[in-house]
Amino acid sequence: MSAIAPAAASAGAVQPPGGVAQLGWFTGPGGLLTGLGRATLGRRPKVSPTAAAMVGAAGRVVTPIPRGGYGEVVFCVSGRPLKYAARARTPLDSGARVRVSSALSPSAIEVAHLGPAADGCP
Repeated sequence: MSAIAPAAASAGAVQPPGGVAQLGWFTGPGGLLTGLGRATLGRRPKVSPTAAAMVGAAGRVVTPIPRGGYGEVVFCVSGRPLKYAARARTPLDSGARVRVSSALSPSAIEVAHLGPAADGCP
């Protein structure tokens, strides 16, 4: 059996086999996939806040901060952990609670010591 329909053969058009032409509701201009594409394009990915936006936030040291060097501080932002490179005026051990005092770059901060973490949360 030929894949060309008799009416379409006289007009020179070729019909795809298996009724694929009837899937317009799925892939056509107003179809399901087009609507899903529009819905996902409208969403913006979650963007991590810059270091400048973190000034005043409380966090916890996860990588010790040595004198004159950098360590890492973790914050809880919208329910997810977020780490920044951090430096402090005094050395700080892991677990110390800190507050961001200034932004050094888009990904680095300066922190001030708040005291030991009582429950492990910032």
